[in-house]
Amino acid sequence: MRDSEIGFAPIKIDSGEEIHVISGVSGQLLKVDENLNPIAEISQPFPAMITSSTIVGDKWIGIWVERELRQARMAAFDLNEEWSDGGKKASLRNNKVNFPLHPSSSTWSQILDSEPTALSEIDNSICFSTINRGIYRIDSESNEIWRAEIPKWKDIEKIDSSDEIIGFVNTEDGIVLISKAGGFAIMDKESNIIQKGLLKMPEVITGFLYEKDKGWFIKLNGKYFATLSSLNETPKIYKVLGPVYDVKYIKGDWIWTGWRHDGKLNKDGKLTLKSRENIGIGIIGDNVLTNDGEWEKIRI
Repeated sequence: MRDSEIGFAPIKIDSGEEIHVISGVSGQLLKVDENLNPIAEISQPFPAMITSSTIVGDKWIGIWVERELRQARMAAFDLNEEWSDGGKKASLRNNKVNFPLHPSSSTWSQILDSEPTALSEIDNSICFSTINRGIYRIDSESNEIWRAEIPKWKDIEKIDSSDEIIGFVNTEDGIVLISKAGGFAIMDKESNIIQKGLLKMPEVITGFLYEKDKGWFIKLNGKYFATLSSLNETPKIYKVLGPVYDVKYIKGDWIWTGWRHDGKLNKDGKLTLKSRENIGIGIIGDNVLTNDGEWEKIRI
């Protein structure tokens, strides 16, 4: 296998105002600018997979999970500092108790006893969920703001006991969280639930994007996606070539990349799909990062 353009197989791009952080399948991290130029060398601060991440102000915050060794970390990194390689998996295995390993170069790091999901930036703070534990909000220095129980939806509990929260977003109505089975809740700033509901989707929800002037783009795990102006309306379902992995809102249009295609849903509701032979992982400007680590122009 030839070396990829960025040097590893990527799984996600987190985008800040000027800096983008690319994470890889083995926990690699690479910072690039708007012109796709690397800002620093590739680093691997912790020997585990990154399962969730986001940018908050001048910090990138990630979660690492090593399921075989039952180890998990949440840590923050200064976007303006150099990041270095950390210990190897053997160090993680041998130093679990007396000298626990933490991600190298982090400004803070926490050992987690339950796997977090849905790491999301909310008003310069972070919301996340832990499976079967609760939902939390912390500031960018890891100080707890509040914690609350995970909302429950009776119709979901009957058919899917493994449902989990997949993201949070701040809206004019409050903080919205959405679960993979379609449950949603709107909360105030103190975590009190204002409204709960259920989105009826043909497939499991994998992510979403909200824009005040446009509404919701809901990513699904198969050959569909959905849009809504409001969570209280019936979703519009669209068929595509495979799962959508990254979506942007650009000049009134939804534009995305994903499994073997790029797509656009324009402001008039016209759907355009262009096939690709690989998988689009993320978008920066009019460039797509593919699963083999190459940059290509978006095909829409």
